[in-house]
Amino acid sequence: MWAFSDESERAAVMLLGVVLVSPGEVASARRSLRALLLPGQRQVHTAKESPRRKRTVIDTVARVEGLSAVVARYRRPAGLGRLAARHLLLQATTGLVVGSGATTWALDNQDPAQVVRGRASIAHALGGVDRRLHPAYDHRPASSEPMLWAADAICWAVGAGGDWQRRLGGIVIVRDIAP
Repeated sequence: MWAFSDESERAAVMLLGVVLVSPGEVASARRSLRALLLPGQRQVHTAKESPRRKRTVIDTVARVEGLSAVVARYRRPAGLGRLAARHLLLQATTGLVVGSGATTWALDNQDPAQVVRGRASIAHALGGVDRRLHPAYDHRPASSEPMLWAADAICWAVGAGGDWQRRLGGIVIVRDIAP
């Protein structure tokens, strides 16, 4: 399995989506997602799309063959800072990725300081895990990896809830992370 992640935040709710695809289905999935690009677009970012385009993006993601997803949701308690909450969320998500059997994990590139903190959180979570189970992980710009667009769309839809989340059908599981 290959894993691809993006994150989102709405008020005090932090989301980290993990899209899982078998290596044999990644090329086809990428083609389906690249077909969403409009002329001049380098990537699809769901939050910046019109409601009609959001429906198209989410419906396309929901139909990608072999794609499944888990969204880790963490409701940040009062008094807990964003950085500490993100650390906890990344540690929990690392467990989900390892548990999926993923061999590679691409995360959406953030600012350099956040990438360093993210890598430290993941390394900390992998500390007690058999090294043979560690996925190779890195941060990539969303413009270079269409599977990150799927993770973005899934995070956005789960955060928006209602019909947006229902459009994903049975491809996504939401897991609440406890402090």
